[in-house]
Amino acid sequence: MSEFSKTTYNFNSRLVLNDDTTDPDAFVLVDPQALLDTLAANVQEPKPTEPGIIDYGVKFNQGIAVIPVQLVATSEAKMAQLIQDVKQAFNPDLLELDTTYGETTKYQGYHPLKWTETVGSTSRAFQIYLKSQETPIIEQDSLAGLVREGKLKLKAMDPRKYLQTQSTLTGAGAGVNAGTYPTPVEITITASGTTSVNLQLINATRSPADVIYVTTALANNDVLVIDTFLHSVKLNGTEKRGLLGNNTEWWTLLPGQNTITYNNGSNMTMVTRWYSAWPL
Repeated sequence: MSEFSKTTYNFNSRLVLNDDTTDPDAFVLVDPQALLDTLAANVQEPKPTEPGIIDYGVKFNQGIAVIPVQLVATSEAKMAQLIQDVKQAFNPDLLELDTTYGETTKYQGYHPLKWTETVGSTSRAFQIYLKSQETPIIEQDSLAGLVREGKLKLKAMDPRKYLQTQSTLTGAGAGVNAGTYPTPVEITITASGTTSVNLQLINATRSPADVIYVTTALANNDVLVIDTFLHSVKLNGTEKRGLLGNNTEWWTLLPGQNTITYNNGSNMTMVTRWYSAWPL
């Protein structure tokens, strides 16, 4: 069993895979290498069809990953409860209603799967976002024994694994993506008066620089949130994508240090948030 016990995967605190210590009489096993390899083979990088415009029909989740799991229990009663726990944890209808990660949230029904990887002396706490496609089918026949096979049918939000800890930069400065893969950002602009009609939010790391153009003035106390993964622009909580210029680049942070700045930034503060990212 040791080959399964190296890594535990916590699916939004609903179920922990490979956890054979909390309840040694009932647990679910998944091959860690197969899980990540299968997910990596079934997701692609989302791309806009042209600057500032995204085709939501193709942006998210180019493939579905089917992950084999093994349920182990020491009694029929334990197995019956374990089957119900797995079905409940990955029931799409229940996951859609989740107040934090459900369909009506910015996560759009994708829930975090968290684990820790240790390579040499370096240990990192990672997470990816997954959406269950169907309630797992697992035999409940009492003659099937105390080791059952099942499959998790999942979609990954994108091909990245992220640090669990978010990084934040206030104003201009160095935005460091500690990972090896470009990562999207969330930029919050808070107005302290009337802002410029030509506000430019810049990642100057590339040449030429990547620029988000805010072409409409904000009023005092307005809050504008720009999400470069979702290509979302919300003014005081309401979608207002038209506030950006057509030549906007939905920039990401490249691996390493990025130079974040702005032009025409009167009467406003800028906060940039991100999670360092690695490829699956």
